[in-house]
Amino acid sequence: MTDWWAERRQNQELDALRGEMSYARQETSRLQSQLSRIQGGLQERVNRLSTAFDAFVELSDLRYEMAGFVDAAELRRYATQVLTAMASGTDLPPVGEPVPQYWLGPAVEALIALNGSAPDDKALSTAMRLDERRTSIFLVLALAALGQRHQVRTEWLDVAFGVPAADGTLTRVQRVLWATAARGGCGAGGLELVVKRLQSAVPPEAGWLSRLERRGEGSRPPGPKFEELAGQQDARTRLTRIRSAVESIAGNTEAREPDPTLGKSDSAASLLRLLISEGSDPERESLARAAVLRARITGSGESSAEGLEDPVGKVEELLGDDLGRTDEQHLPAAALRVIGPSVLAAVDDLAKIAARPSPPEIALASENHTIAIRPDGPDQLGLAKAVSSITDSAGNVSTGRLAVPAVLGAAGLLMAIGLGFMHPLWIALGLILIGIGAHGYWKLRRASKHDKADAAARVASLTERCTTAATQLADYAHENESRQADVTADLTTIRRHLTA
Repeated sequence: MTDWWAERRQNQELDALRGEMSYARQETSRLQSQLSRIQGGLQERVNRLSTAFDAFVELSDLRYEMAGFVDAAELRRYATQVLTAMASGTDLPPVGEPVPQYWLGPAVEALIALNGSAPDDKALSTAMRLDERRTSIFLVLALAALGQRHQVRTEWLDVAFGVPAADGTLTRVQRVLWATAARGGCGAGGLELVVKRLQSAVPPEAGWLSRLERRGEGSRPPGPKFEELAGQQDARTRLTRIRSAVESIAGNTEAREPDPTLGKSDSAASLLRLLISEGSDPERESLARAAVLRARITGSGESSAEGLEDPVGKVEELLGDDLGRTDEQHLPAAALRVIGPSVLAAVDDLAKIAARPSPPEIALASENHTIAIRPDGPDQLGLAKAVSSITDSAGNVSTGRLAVPAVLGAAGLLMAIGLGFMHPLWIALGLILIGIGAHGYWKLRRASKHDKADAAARVASLTERCTTAATQLADYAHENESRQADVTADLTTIRRHLTA
């Protein structure tokens, strides 16, 4: 007994020890996991601090190298102050020291002269000689933002906008110039130039009708639902929706006048700031590198360094976005002008389908037959064949099906009469067979009667469908002139807006 008790206590102590060891392993695993996360977080912080420190050291070296461009930096501050003063109507800041071979100086002089309605051809030609494209971008955006759209020259916009890439991708500069021209900042000639450049890069058929339909309103016109008319009715519905969309865009009078908030446009202002901050040719690369380093130091990533030629999307995608905008009218109106030529051809085809006259007849399917329906009624021969196929076989009971109850009845009769004298049981069995046969015959008669009634109902339904279809087709044919007049009115309205 003593040995058993001692062994039992040892086993209990071992179980307790195993439990403690398991708990210790779990705690160790949990602590290791927490330590791993802490070490990972610390390592990440160390890496981030190391990257920021390296960027700071490199930025310090760049600042030392750029110390020789103090005059250029001062010119950039002066240009920003000039734009601010012009926008607010305050006095211009004093002119600083000129920076040789830097386009921004003479460009600002040309802008000041243009804003004062006294063009400085010398300053303008100097700026164009030093950097024609940047000078053109600067003058177009600055004059547009200052409300001097009559001073924007088409040749400047031509140089500034350039030609879209072969795949239709636009740069940040091109998108901002597009939006500025659409809002009336470059005059009628400037908008026409941008529209033609975009038309050269847009696919001829990019689902523009579907995009316009989504913006338009209009329900399917009432009418008979025949397969032969489905294409005409669908085309008419689509044409109505397209007209609604085109009228909502091109019929808005606000889109015909310059946007009064153009001077407060964030896109134009930000692009001007980006253009000015690029710096002169000798320092441009260093300034771009400095922007990347600042982004690393602040932890915002290298994507913060923006460029004038950054891609912003394809022409097709941007046009689709503009067409769907309802918060402003200038961009949708410009987009409509761009897609107008390609839309017109598709709209013409749609109108031709919608204006088709009513067909002379339609086909109405009835089980295994097809009946020709005309405005004056259904084809009688076809209807008679369909009716015959329904009624001829209705209620007919085959000989084979009648044979079973007849045989049962006859067998029961023979059994009751022929064998009944031997024992009354045969009479009972014969009567049972006669009853079974009679019940079977009654069921067949009932099924035949129900089949005939069903056939009569199907014939009546078919006749009514044919009569209704003929009436609807006659009404549809009677509306040919009014329907075609509506289609012509829709097409005329769409063409007027798209060719304006």
